[in-house]
Amino acid sequence: MRSGISLASWSKQAGRLLVMLVVAATLFTITDATQAQVADCGIVDAIDYPVETLVSGYDDFGRYRENFGGNHTGLDLAFDRWYDPVMAAARGMVTYSDTAGWDTEKGVVIISHDFPDGSRAYSLYGHVEETDTITLPAVGTCVERGQIIAAVGWPSRGRPHLHFEFRTILPREGGPGYVSNNPIDGGWFNPLDFIALWRAKFKPAFVQSISFDTVASLPPTQLDGGAYLTATGTLISAVIPPDQPLWQIQTDSDINGIAALSGDRVVAHSESGQTVTLQGGRYGAIWNVDSAETPFVALGERLIFLMKDGSLNAYDAAGTLIWTLPTNGEVVYFGGNASEVAFAVQHEDGVTWQTLNAEGQGPNAVQLKNPPLVSIEADGRWLVLDGQELMHIHLGQVQAITTLPQPVERTGKITSDSLGNVYVYRGDSERTLMAIGADGQVRWRTAYPREGNFEAPLMASGNGCLLYTLDVDGMLNIINSADGGLVDQIALYAGGRRATNTAARLLKVDAAEQVYVASGFLTLIVFDGTKLGGTGAECLGG
Repeated sequence: MRSGISLASWSKQAGRLLVMLVVAATLFTITDATQAQVADCGIVDAIDYPVETLVSGYDDFGRYRENFGGNHTGLDLAFDRWYDPVMAAARGMVTYSDTAGWDTEKGVVIISHDFPDGSRAYSLYGHVEETDTITLPAVGTCVERGQIIAAVGWPSRGRPHLHFEFRTILPREGGPGYVSNNPIDGGWFNPLDFIALWRAKFKPAFVQSISFDTVASLPPTQLDGGAYLTATGTLISAVIPPDQPLWQIQTDSDINGIAALSGDRVVAHSESGQTVTLQGGRYGAIWNVDSAETPFVALGERLIFLMKDGSLNAYDAAGTLIWTLPTNGEVVYFGGNASEVAFAVQHEDGVTWQTLNAEGQGPNAVQLKNPPLVSIEADGRWLVLDGQELMHIHLGQVQAITTLPQPVERTGKITSDSLGNVYVYRGDSERTLMAIGADGQVRWRTAYPREGNFEAPLMASGNGCLLYTLDVDGMLNIINSADGGLVDQIALYAGGRRATNTAARLLKVDAAEQVYVASGFLTLIVFDGTKLGGTGAECLGG
C-alpha cells in the first residue's frame, strides 16, 4: 500500500465521503423543493403594511446610526406597542422563523413572495415575540396577506418596535440590520416605496416603472434611447428601465439644471457654474456659466441661461456663446417649450412678456399688468394668467379667453387639455378648483379633493377626459374633467420628512394619454390614462 494508507482505512474514508455526498444531495434537494413550494403559496395580488398604523413622515431606512456602525436596512415601526400583532405584508411562504433569531434582540420571521412579473422578494419581521395567543409560523408554511405571524417584541437594545424589511437576498437568515453602503445597492428596498410601487403596479392602468438608487433633486429626464437621467446632489445617473444603472458622473457641486439633447447627450449645470456636455457618461465639453439658480432651457442645440444680472445668454453644446440679451428688470418668469424661451420682466409700470427662438429672435413684446402664472399647452402655445385675465399668447399675439370671477393667488396653478378647457387651482383658503371651457365660461367649481395646508399641486390633463393632480405627499388624484368629481386616488411614496424633495416631482401627459408621475423620491411610474377611470372604466375623452 502506498503512503501507508490501508485498504480498510481507505474504505472508511470513502464511506464517510459517500455519506457526506448523500447528505449534501439531500439538503440540496430539500432546499430546491422548499423553493419550489413558494409557487404553491400563490402569486402576490395585494400588499399591505405589517402593522395597522404608521407614523406620518417617519422613515429611517438607510439612516446612519453611529451606535450600530452602519446604515439601516429596514424601517422601524410600532414603537412602544409591545405585543401588538404583526401581519404578513403579502401572501407567501415562510422561509425562516426563530424566536431567538436575533438573540437578545428577539425573533425573526422571513416570508418569500412571488410577484406577477416573475420577481421574488423577501419580507423580514425582526424584534418579534410570541404571546399566549400568537405563535410564529413554521418554516415551509403558506401565509396570506394580513395573517398574524408574530407580535411586536422588546429588543434588549431599544424600545419595543418592529424592524421591517423587503429585500432580494438572505431568505434564511436575519441579516445584519445595518450595512456600510447604500442598502439599495446591496439588495434591500425602502419598504414604504416598495409597497406603494406594487400597489400602483396592481392597477390595470399601470404601464411601467423606473427606480433609482438615490433621492433625486431634479425631475427625471428621458434620453432618446429610453434611459432616464436623475440628478442627486453632485451625482448624475442614467438608468435603463426598470432599474439597471447605465452610468454615473460626479460633478464639482450640486446640480441645479439638466437637459437631454439628441443622440443621448446630456447637459448639466451645477451651483458653482460648471456646465458639462456628456455622452454615454463621458465628457464632451466643460465650461462655466455664472447663471441664476433658475434651470436653463434647451431649444434644440441652444442652451438658454438666465444670468444673475437678469440677462439671457445662449450657448451651443460645446460651450460657445452664441448670443446675449439684456432684460433691464427683474425676471419674474423664465421657461421654455420645444421651440421658444419665454421670459417676463417686472417694471415699475407693469410686466413685459417676450418670447425668443433659438437664434434670439422673436415677435414684439406683450404688456401685462401682473407677474403671470404660465402653462404650456400641447400645441406649444403659452397659457397665461395675468391677474384675473386668462389668455393665450402665440407669436406675440394675445387671444383673450375670459376674466376669472376672483383673483388667483401666486401659489395657484393652471393647465389645459387638448379640447381647450382650462383648469385653475386658485390657491385660496377654500382650495378652489375650477374648469373654464373653450368658450370662456366656467364649467364647474369645487373644493380640491384633499384638505389641509400644503403646497399647490402639480396639474396636467390630456385628451379632456381626466384632470390629474399630484400633491406634495405623493397622492395622485384622478378627477373627472366633466364635473370635477374625484374618480380615483393612487398613493405614491414621496419620502419621509428627511428625504422628500418636492422639486423633483414630475407630472406630465403625452399625446397618447400616457401619464408620467414622479413623487420626488425613488420611483417614476407611467400609467395608461385611458384606463384610469376607476373600476375598469376606460377614459375615452371627448
